[in-house]
Amino acid sequence: MSNIKRHERTRAQESSNAIERMYITMRHLFNRGFYKPMGISGETLREALLVLRPEIYGSIAEEKAELEGLLYVIDRLPIGIEECRFINLTSDEGYTNSHFEPIIPPKRRRNCYRIDDEQMNIEITRGRSEIYDILTHLTFLFIESHKISKRIIIDEKGTTTRDWLKLEDAVLNKKKLTQKAREIAITHTANILGRTFKELSEAYALFATPKYPERLLHIIYWLGKLAIDEVINNNKRTVTFSPVLRERLGHHIHGEIWANTIKEVLKKNKLLSRPIHIISANLHSVMNTLYAPQALKGLATKKDIFQIYEALSSSENVEMRNKVTQKALQQGMIFIPDTSRY
Repeated sequence: MSNIKRHERTRAQESSNAIERMYITMRHLFNRGFYKPMGISGETLREALLVLRPEIYGSIAEEKAELEGLLYVIDRLPIGIEECRFINLTSDEGYTNSHFEPIIPPKRRRNCYRIDDEQMNIEITRGRSEIYDILTHLTFLFIESHKISKRIIIDEKGTTTRDWLKLEDAVLNKKKLTQKAREIAITHTANILGRTFKELSEAYALFATPKYPERLLHIIYWLGKLAIDEVINNNKRTVTFSPVLRERLGHHIHGEIWANTIKEVLKKNKLLSRPIHIISANLHSVMNTLYAPQALKGLATKKDIFQIYEALSSSENVEMRNKVTQKALQQGMIFIPDTSRY
């Protein structure tokens, strides 16, 4: 009997294979024109994401709900997307001149439009990488929604738990929640998510906005509601790619306009002959790293620099942000507004 060693794939090999499968699948789905994330057509994406388990999605592979990953994704998708059964990825197709109000996610500069109660359009201007980014976020969101449905559906008829009925009552009730009512709702929601009251209470403020203070309850309710409808009535959520987006992708329409604008600014400032380092990063990340310690000297002596960076990432700290921007412009930063899509 031969002692042949069985070769087991390493975590890195599994991850590489999962990434490759995701890209191939996404390209196929894009060419097809539509797919159902929680149906057979979305199965490969779901499986690959569960193998890959990106750090930003935390405990996606576990039974309990992932709160930090949910916050990360929700901040990068339009408000209200959890309510939509139909998500349509489009090119820049003229919605800026319509009655539709643009919805811009807090952490991603992209125009989105709520077409009706069931449909959200997301404008794609950065090519395939942006599509892959959104599809991965949506896959995470729908996986989390089915974790919720598994915890609340009691039988095949769609009977739900008491916790779910209490959450539904808190969300659909038009009255402003008192502290007591909020904590009761948090208790029931924590049971649904497999999280503690403390964990959910701490996360609550992170999801809240001035306009939507109970946003976390709202998100969990609608994710669960649409997941129940998928499981019980087979009404699958659908992602579509508009014909114009499929036709234009790869033509670099916005990229070419943007590149020409940058070259004109470099020429105007006599920088074309200078060595240039290109950094692929968020503008504020670079600006804050270079200028925040100088602009906020008093604060930097009292707080850890990473706490300052975190504070600067919040849209509430407008005054702090302005100080850093002002310092950067004084020190020679050139800001080029992106007009490639207008």
